[in-house]
Parts: sequence; C-alpha cells; structure tokens
Amino acid sequence: MSIDSLETETAPAPARRDRVAWLARSGERFDVPVVLLLAGLVVAFFPTNLQFLATTMLIYGLLAMSANLIVGWLGTMTFGHAAFFGAGIYFVALMKDFHLNPLLLVVSAGLVGALFAAFFCVVTLRLSGIAFVMMTMVFGQVLYLLLFTIKALHGDDGIPGVLPGSLFGFNLLLPKYFWWYALAVVGVCLFVMRLINRSTFGYAVLASRDDPVRAAALGLPTRSIRTRVVVLAGFFAGVAGALFVQQQGIASSDTLYWLNSGNIVLMCLVGGRGHFFGPMVGAVVFVWLNTQLFQGINYANLFIGLIFLVIVLAWPDGLSGLPGKTRGLIRRLRAGKGGRP
Repeated sequence: MSIDSLETETAPAPARRDRVAWLARSGERFDVPVVLLLAGLVVAFFPTNLQFLATTMLIYGLLAMSANLIVGWLGTMTFGHAAFFGAGIYFVALMKDFHLNPLLLVVSAGLVGALFAAFFCVVTLRLSGIAFVMMTMVFGQVLYLLLFTIKALHGDDGIPGVLPGSLFGFNLLLPKYFWWYALAVVGVCLFVMRLINRSTFGYAVLASRDDPVRAAALGLPTRSIRTRVVVLAGFFAGVAGALFVQQQGIASSDTLYWLNSGNIVLMCLVGGRGHFFGPMVGAVVFVWLNTQLFQGINYANLFIGLIFLVIVLAWPDGLSGLPGKTRGLIRRLRAGKGGRP
C-alpha cells in the first residue's frame, strides 16, 4: 500500500472526530428535554398508584440534584439541606387557606428556600471545611426545633389539608395530571441547572472546587461563588418542597430532621455526584427501596444501609458511572483478545 493511499484513508478521521464531538455536545444540550419527555410518555401509561410513586421519585430527584450543587459542584458535604426543603414545604402549607395559583406557590417557595440559604451563607461566610459542614447540620436542626416552638407550625402534628388546586382547568388532585405538572416544573429546573453547568459560571464553580487556591490567585471570587451556588441550591430545594407538600397533602416535621439531610446526601453518592443525572438515579433507587422492596420489613433501614454501603464502596462514581466502566472493561477485554497471537 502506498503512502498516498494511506493518507487518503486516514484523512477523514479528523472529520469523524469532529462529528462525534458535535453529536456529544448536541446530546448534552438536549438530554434534559429528551429524557423527561420519554419518562413522561412511559409513566403516562402506568396505573394510578405507580404514577404517584413516579412523581415522588421525580420530586426527590429534584431535591437530590439541588443538594448536588453543593455536594458535587462545590465538593463539600451538607447535612442541613432538608432545612431548605422544609422551608418550601411549610411556606406552601401556611398559604393553604389563600387558594393561590400552584405555580405561584412553587416559585414563591423557591424564593423562600433561597432566602433561608442566603441567611445561612451570611452566618457561615468565613467558614470552610469541616466547620462549614457542621454548621449546615446546626442550621437544619435549629429550624427543626422551631417547629416545636412556634405554635402555628404545630410540631409533630404537622399541617394537614394542603391541596394542590387546579391549573389551566386540570384538577391536580388526580395523579395523572399532577405527574405532568411536576414533570414540567422539574424539567424547567433541570434545564436551568444544565445551562448553569455549561456556562462560564459553571466552569468557575468547578475551578474553585478543584483548586480553590489557584482559582483565588487567578482572581475568581471563591466565597461569592460558594454563596451563589448555595442560594441556587436553596431555591431548587424550596421548589421541590412545594411540589412535595402539594402531592402529599401534609407538612410533616420529619422532612426537616437531619436524618433526611443524610438521606439526600446518600442519593447523591449512590447515583453519582460527578454525573449530571446521578442524583436523580440515586433518588429513584432510594425511594424504590424504601417504598417497594423493603416496605413493612423489620430492620429495613439496616438492609438499605448495607446496600448503599456496598454501592458506595464498590462503585465510588455511583450507579451512573457503571455504563462507562462497563464499556471500558469491554474495550480492554477486546484489546486483550486482539493482542493474543
């Protein structure tokens, strides 16, 4: 074979690589609407009880992805994220007698969650590392104890009778309509997260996470970046809280307890905090194990904890990293077979 023919055969390779890169960028750009549309169409054919379960998974998925802004993007743990979630829940519950538009309540609950997150950032402005992590737990527990101090919040009794109302003539009490409503709200939130993740601000967040000293030396305002990310996380957690109480119909004190914050972090770790949809996967697995596989079984939390421990130890990248590891293993096996005489 001549050198000219070799050049002719290898010339299209850069063009192919460009096409693959373009397809990858296009996939990342449209992955959120495509995934949610497919999920919406599939769940639409489920029976009512499974539609309710899928909606719960979706809401917890948004909550876990909001926490992943701190756990994954900032690279620090948080054991008080349930506080922002609970702030959205109790805001909507307190507004139940005003019969406001459901979407208005969702946006307002997000703003309430962001307001609590901003106050938390003011308190912890100069803290970092383990001190910051411990303050997240303290902040969450303070809000939890307020439920038993303020009579209007009713302590362990919670606030029942929260109705989602109707939207554009559709009664959101019906699970099939609430599913599409929740899917639309979550879809908008995830699309905004994806835009932020791929923006210059998103890359600045990753830079401050990977090497905060170098990022500060380059002029990046690392503390301001952390504040903005935490406020965004509080907003999306508040939105998740609003959807949760609209679906469940009651505001419960358990949602603010620090163990719930630990469960949210577990969702991120199990699904894969380094992958965009990883926390969503972790939330689906978590809700399924709690409500379906081990429902009514003694020591269910022990079994669930052991499963999560195995997943985190065996696959540090989470369940979302399994396809990539599987493809890498297959390529290595094929390369090994090809190299044999």
